[in-house]
Amino acid sequence: MQPPSDFLLIEKINQCPKLASLRSINETLRSLLESEDSFLAQIAEVIRLDPSLTTRVLDLVNSIFFGSKDNKRISGVEEASIFLGLNRIRELLFATPVIEEILELGKNTPSFPWEEFWKNSIGTAILTRELLSVLEINYEEEADYVAGLLHNLGILILAITFPDYFRKIYLKKYDSAEDIIEEEQTKVGWNHAKIGAYYLWNHHISDEIVDAIHWHDQPEKSKESPKLASAIQVSEAIVSELGFTGLNKCKQREPGSYQNLEGWRILTSEHKEPEKVIGFIEEASERLNQSLKGIF
Repeated sequence: MQPPSDFLLIEKINQCPKLASLRSINETLRSLLESEDSFLAQIAEVIRLDPSLTTRVLDLVNSIFFGSKDNKRISGVEEASIFLGLNRIRELLFATPVIEEILELGKNTPSFPWEEFWKNSIGTAILTRELLSVLEINYEEEADYVAGLLHNLGILILAITFPDYFRKIYLKKYDSAEDIIEEEQTKVGWNHAKIGAYYLWNHHISDEIVDAIHWHDQPEKSKESPKLASAIQVSEAIVSELGFTGLNKCKQREPGSYQNLEGWRILTSEHKEPEKVIGFIEEASERLNQSLKGIF
C-alpha cells in the first residue's frame, strides 16, 4: 500500500465525524446533568476525563462564541461549560454516539483495547498538569491538561479515517514508541501527532495546544510551546513505565528512562534542583498508578 497523498489525508480528516465518548463517562456525566445538586465544576471534571468529549465541548464553544478568530479561544473545560450552559452540554452528550457505535462506521478495524487508550490519555493529562505545576510553569485555561489529554487523538482519527493503515500499523509489535512513529510516517505520510494537531486546529483549538500536540514526540522542534510539548513527552513516558501504554505494542520502558528524553532536558535545564522533581514524580506516579487502575 502506497501512502495516501496529503490532499487525501486532509480530505479524510476533514470528513472525520465528531468523536464519541466512552460509555462509562457518558453515564456519569448524564447522572450529574440530571441532578439538581450538581455543580459546574463537577461536570467539567468528568468532561476532562474524556479526550473526545473535551474536544467537542471546546470546538463547540469556540465555534459559537468566537468563530475563527485567533485572538480569543477558550481552552479550559470549565470556562467552556459556563459559556455553553448545562442544556447545551446535555444536547451535546445525548446527540453523540459512544465509541463502540462510531467505530462501526468503517469497521474493518479489529477490536482494540480502547479503554487502555483512554487510560494513557488521562494519565498523561494528569501528570502533565502536575509536572508543570511543580516546575512552576503555568498555563492559562487548563491548556496543560487539555493538551496532555488530547496528545494521542490522532491515533483514534487514524483508526476511523484509514482503518486499513491503522490495522497494519497497530497490530505489529515494536521495540520502541519511536519505531511506531516511523512506521506511521512510512505507511501514512503523517504520524499520529500531526494528524491530531491538524484535526484540532481545524476544530478551533488554541495554537498553543495544537503546537504542543504536534511536537509532543519531538519537543525540541516546537516553536509555540516547547515546555508544554516536553511535559507531554515526559509524562507519557512515565505513564508508559507504569504499564499504561495505550495501543502501543512495544517493550515497556525501563523505570527512570524518561530522564533520557529531550523533553526532560528542556524542562530541567534551568531548574536548580532536578532531584526534587524526580522525587515528586515518584510520589505522583504511585498515586496515578492507583487512580488509573480504578477508572474502569
